[in-house]
This record gives sequence, structure tokens and C-alpha cells, in this order.
Amino acid sequence: MEKFKLTLVMLLWGSIGIFTRNIELSPVVLAFLRAIVSLPILTIIIFLKKSYNNIVFKDIFIYILSGAMIGLAWAALFFGYKNTNVSLAIVIYNMCPVYVMILSPLILKERLSKLQVTIIGISFTGLIFVIGLITLDHQHLSGILFSGVSGILYATIVIMNRKFNSKMDHNLSTLVQMAAATFVLIPFVLMEGGLNNLIRLDIKSCVFVLVLGTIHTGIAYNLYFSVYSKLSSMEIVSYSYLEPAFGIILSMLILHETMTIQQMVGVVLILGSTYFGEYMRSLKTIRTID
Repeated sequence: MEKFKLTLVMLLWGSIGIFTRNIELSPVVLAFLRAIVSLPILTIIIFLKKSYNNIVFKDIFIYILSGAMIGLAWAALFFGYKNTNVSLAIVIYNMCPVYVMILSPLILKERLSKLQVTIIGISFTGLIFVIGLITLDHQHLSGILFSGVSGILYATIVIMNRKFNSKMDHNLSTLVQMAAATFVLIPFVLMEGGLNNLIRLDIKSCVFVLVLGTIHTGIAYNLYFSVYSKLSSMEIVSYSYLEPAFGIILSMLILHETMTIQQMVGVVLILGSTYFGEYMRSLKTIRTID
């Protein structure tokens, strides 16, 4: 049952690019609405589970900071979805483990191993394969760059979580992060004219926004964290690779995007090498514990 829940979450998160393409809102406004719509759902979950008893006040600032970064990462990724192929944006964003390897020596003062250097090299070779045959006009290039920025922001959040390793309840910390994401995006929303464009939003887009905030965010995060402590770290890492797989498949089936053989090889190089890196890190962690 736990593995089914995790698979469902990966399917939901993998479909976000499809939903984004069908909502006529700017990436910033869409990220803002995703965060703010999730707040009442998360609040209800917290009160049902009485998670408010697990507040760790010294860690709240960390979650405010990471939440602000999540809001910006969402906006960047949604910009990528709208300006380049969804499948391409997914692949570039899912190089997050590579970005973690690159940033760790700078932030955590860790030394890169030969294996990590090899994985970084293979991943960027795969990236060249993926984008090599695409005509990089301004729109595609900006979509690719913003997808990369989103992945780097998420990598920074991963490193922060490793560094501080807070014990605060996951649902509570997610609520703090979503609140922070909402507030950090308000100035950008106001610069775009506020929420005036919501008046012209059609029924389909309104429904998609509600689904994105409630199901893809509030409920999906709750499901994800409900199985987090019941599965091994390697199982969670393995299932997380279903997200880009689902995303690419759905973009092909629904948006009719295509990939060349060269691009498919690039995807295998990126996802395969990062998976192997996470697998080896998991083995090292297990041996350390033993």
C-alpha cells in the first residue's frame, strides 16, 4: 500500500507540466496560487493529525527560507514548462542530484569523489544529447535556463535539509514553506498587475488551479510524507525516478511531444547516472550506520 501511495504521488507530480500548459496564467501567478490554495488543505491535515504539537521554533526560519526558495523554484519551472518542451524541462529540472553534487563542496565543504565527478560528466554529456538537436531560439533557451534554475534552487533546499536535519513534523514544515512561498511571490504578482487576469480565467483553468493546489500539493505532500518513514531511503529514491518517467510519457501522450533516439539516450544517461549516484550514496549511508 505504501508503494502504491508513493507511485500515485509520483504520477501526480509528473503530470504537473501537463496542467501548467492548460492554465492561462503567468508562471509567477500560477506558482502563487498553487501555494496559497494548498494552505487550507495542509491546515486541515495538521489539525486532524494534531501536528501542531510538534512545532520546533528554532527551525522555523530555515523552513521560511526554504519555502521562499520553493516558491521561486516553482515559478522558474512553470516558466520552463510554458516556454520549452515539457519533457525537456522535466529532464533538466531532474538533474537536481547533479546540482547537489556540484553545490555540496561550496556549501557543505564536502570533497567530490571520483565517482561523483564521473556522474557529473556523464549527466552533462546526456544534457548535450538532449538539447543538441533543438533549435535554440530565445523562447526555448529561456525555458531551458529557467528549468535549470529551478533544479538548482531545489538542490540548495536538499543541501539545507541535510545540513540542518530538523525533526519538525513534515506537514507542519510544509505549511510554513507554502506560507513563505506565497509571501515571497506577492511582489512579483503585484508587478504583473496583481490577480486582475483571474477575472478572465475560464472554468477549466480555475478547476486546474484548484486541483494543482489541493491534490498535487496539499494532498500529495501529505501522502509522500506519510510513507517517508515506512520505506527505506533507497526505495524512496528509486520511486522518485518515476516522476520524470511519468512526466515524459504524459507529455508524449497528451501534448504529442516527441523525442529523437539521441535525446532518449541523453535522458538515460542523465537519469541512469544520477540514480546510480544516489544508490551508491545510500549504500555508503547504510555501511556507516552498521
